[in-house]
Amino acid sequence: MARPHLHIMKQNGPMLKPELDNGKKMTGYWLASLVLILAGSLIPFNAIIANFYGLDTLAHVILYSVLSFVPMVLLADRKNAFLASIAITPLGYLFETINVVVTGEPFHALNALANNAGVILGIATGFVVRLKNHYEMEKNHEASKQ
Repeated sequence: MARPHLHIMKQNGPMLKPELDNGKKMTGYWLASLVLILAGSLIPFNAIIANFYGLDTLAHVILYSVLSFVPMVLLADRKNAFLASIAITPLGYLFETINVVVTGEPFHALNALANNAGVILGIATGFVVRLKNHYEMEKNHEASKQ
């Protein structure tokens, strides 16, 4: 039996605003977020941004939101989209562990919580976008029948 392939979602109407409705551009945002997180895990920022701790936490939320949002809107199969997005959670713990090992900084539970909050925010936002697109496609389909 043939296995379903991961493929980019094709729809009748745009899922996102036209400036974001481009698989390559969204993949670029995803890769940029991943590179920024990896760089943050390998560079000891504690001495640099010690006074801006809230900014560090906000960056974790935003970057992990992007990492989990993009698969939710780009992958056609809902199950694969959700699984790819939720798989970002252990990736966050891996990067926090890499940060502890490479930089020698202590493990920050707040950063791990911010990673998880970002994943949940990205999944929720992606779910809303998928749901909106579903009902718009359904409405367009009903209108075309009449």
